[in-house]
Amino acid sequence: MDRKTYHGDIVPQELADVLVSHFDRGDLMARKTGGPDRVVVQISTRPQFFRDEPHTSLAVTIVRAEDGVTVSVGEQQVLGVAADLVRTGIAALVNPLLLLGEIDNIARNVSKLNLPQEVVEGYMRSVGAGLGMAPGKMLVTCRYCGVGNPVGQGQCSACGAPLADVQPITCPKCGQLLARDVRFCTRCGTRIAA
Repeated sequence: MDRKTYHGDIVPQELADVLVSHFDRGDLMARKTGGPDRVVVQISTRPQFFRDEPHTSLAVTIVRAEDGVTVSVGEQQVLGVAADLVRTGIAALVNPLLLLGEIDNIARNVSKLNLPQEVVEGYMRSVGAGLGMAPGKMLVTCRYCGVGNPVGQGQCSACGAPLADVQPITCPKCGQLLARDVRFCTRCGTRIAA
């Protein structure tokens, strides 16, 4: 599961509506459920009654967090693929080209559902939100004079010393704010490059 926290003026229901409007068309369908602080958007391929194709789906969960939202994109589930592959394997004994077409259908369905993160990132850019921390919420301490300064400020407001070496970093996977000297993210366990 891919999980990221975005900070900014984000409305979970609005983000869910953007996902539904983007994915509920063509051979994909999307539905949202939940309340104002926790919304789940289910995205799946439409069942094709006239064609026997595997059905794939995934869920995007949007939960209000302090100063933003946490967005979790679930693992994609391919429903009925094992049965379809067995049936296709048997049919491929008679017609080997049938196997190529069936594998292509499965790959196409899986690739269509790999886009939610791109849509989420586009929405975040449009509302001025991003990964990391909310502006002005945390302070870094100047190592020379001990005065607290807002995260992101380049120089200490009291003594003018540079603050680059005390600024926190964010996890590249989930956006968690981290101390500069950590090796692994405290939220998702991702290894942090030196």
